[in-house]
Amino acid sequence: MTNQLRDRLVSLLSERADRVAGGDLGEASTLELIVRGESVSVRLFSRYNRTMVVALDVYVDDVVETPALTHWVATRSGVMPFAALRIDRPSGQDTTPAVLLVSHVLVAQTADGHQLDEVLDALTYMARRARGRVEEFAAALHADRSLEPADGTAEPAHGTAQAGDAAAPEIVFSDGFTRHTPSLRSRESVLAALGALIGLAPVKAEIASLVRSQEVAELRHKRGLAANTPSPHLVFVGNPGTGKTTVARLVGELYRSIGLLPQGHLVETDRAGLVAGYLGQTALKTRQVCEQALGGVLFIDEAYSLDGGERDYGSEAVDTLLTFMENHRGEMAVVVAGYPTEMHRFVQSNPGLRSRFDLTIEFPDYSLAELDAIFGGLAAQHDYDLTSEARTQLLAYMSTWPRHRGFGNGREVRKLFNEVTRRHAMLLAGQRPSTERLRTITPAAVPVPPATHRPNPHPGYM
Repeated sequence: MTNQLRDRLVSLLSERADRVAGGDLGEASTLELIVRGESVSVRLFSRYNRTMVVALDVYVDDVVETPALTHWVATRSGVMPFAALRIDRPSGQDTTPAVLLVSHVLVAQTADGHQLDEVLDALTYMARRARGRVEEFAAALHADRSLEPADGTAEPAHGTAQAGDAAAPEIVFSDGFTRHTPSLRSRESVLAALGALIGLAPVKAEIASLVRSQEVAELRHKRGLAANTPSPHLVFVGNPGTGKTTVARLVGELYRSIGLLPQGHLVETDRAGLVAGYLGQTALKTRQVCEQALGGVLFIDEAYSLDGGERDYGSEAVDTLLTFMENHRGEMAVVVAGYPTEMHRFVQSNPGLRSRFDLTIEFPDYSLAELDAIFGGLAAQHDYDLTSEARTQLLAYMSTWPRHRGFGNGREVRKLFNEVTRRHAMLLAGQRPSTERLRTITPAAVPVPPATHRPNPHPGYM
């Protein structure tokens, strides 16, 4: 490997990253990047024919290797271009927890900026989609265990949905988008769910004001009065992990509950789900995703990435989206999301966008107390208790996190929670712990602040 090749790749990758988290690019070292809020590990290595290749891994989540998860990973690998799912163990030993990664390998000498853009688009998109699916597997495993009493016979757990209860949300994954079918809740129930979210006070106020404005406009219309109906389309701006997708789902439910939309489901996508690789295909791909959102909300994450200039197919996706919105006015709502500066530039770049998106809602970073509350919620959800000393050490750990563009907020907390529970499990290895010890997180399970907050699993390619 020449220094010139390494420097060229580092430069290309750094230009596309939110930030460089640490490390170095080489055969014995890993470059750590944050790209679109995702942790990306990059290594160089030589194949048997001496061809230098660059391996990119995007961290998805820590996983328990159940047969259902393993089968899903095996059947999904290779379905999307540039993205392959794989389960890896950082230490290479069966006794250590596994991590799920989305990976791709490029020939280093021929890798260019356009190719890296396509690969990073696909990898980060696949990671977000896969993370939601992994959470489903984890919830199912947790539910299975809660249904198993001490004598080994199955019985319904307390709180299990009964006949007549609202249907649980269904998540359907497809190439290009993720569709969330909501529970059929009343306006008051959805607003209560919004109010129960940790932090986000200005967001809650904006959404409540928007819903009230929509209700008053509808009432004036029914009474024969002129109605100044606000646009249902929204711009969400903020760092990753601040709840933008969660709030978008609730907006869909609220719009359904007040009669603005018939279904209120959410279709989640991004550039990789809208833009194709050849002329003419992008319009078809974008229309297909938009059709899935009819009656509900279309959520486009990192929408600013569609503004790639005249020679970029992203502009074709924007034009198709605007035409679809005009032809189906009142039949869907669109929420676009991303970083503040880029989203402002994106909306201002097109008169059609400016006229349709007149409300921008800013999602602030979580405070230290709110990050602590998120961790506490995850612990309670998974039947863990923290000692006061562990909580103090946890706060000290989170207080060292640098607040920067791309800071992962709740996503960082989830990664830390996985790290703490993994360390807790290793502390109990070889023992016969009591139920109390199984539940209790001690200071020994809380890591010391490292240079980067994501364990660096070595790709281990052959």
